[in-house]
Amino acid sequence: MSTDPELTVEITEQGGYSLVVPAGSIDFHTHPALDEHLARAIDPTGLAVIADMSGVTFCDSSGLAVFARARRRADARGVTMVIVGMPGRVERVFSVTGLDRAFCRRPGLRTAPHWLETGAGVPSAS
Repeated sequence: MSTDPELTVEITEQGGYSLVVPAGSIDFHTHPALDEHLARAIDPTGLAVIADMSGVTFCDSSGLAVFARARRRADARGVTMVIVGMPGRVERVFSVTGLDRAFCRRPGLRTAPHWLETGAGVPSAS
């Protein structure tokens, strides 16, 4: 786990996929940590990287650039990138810039692995 005063980033595994969980502010000062973690998550997986954005409180243009680079890296390796749990304020920044259309987006962490495996929406309760 990387810790910056305003950003933490964890990488774990979720259903066989790399899960990157940033929390806090993604800005000029903190974006290098996220960039490093996304690169580390993309390189070893041949499947997908899920970024859980639910703990992100702010994202500026340097954060958007990190995600654009990560998307290009993932595409070059045949890895799918999925973003989940994007808060409204952060979602608006992605939407205004059009970057939201560059990523597969799911509403929450529970739906992403199911969608990756089946192409279907929300899993049924069993």
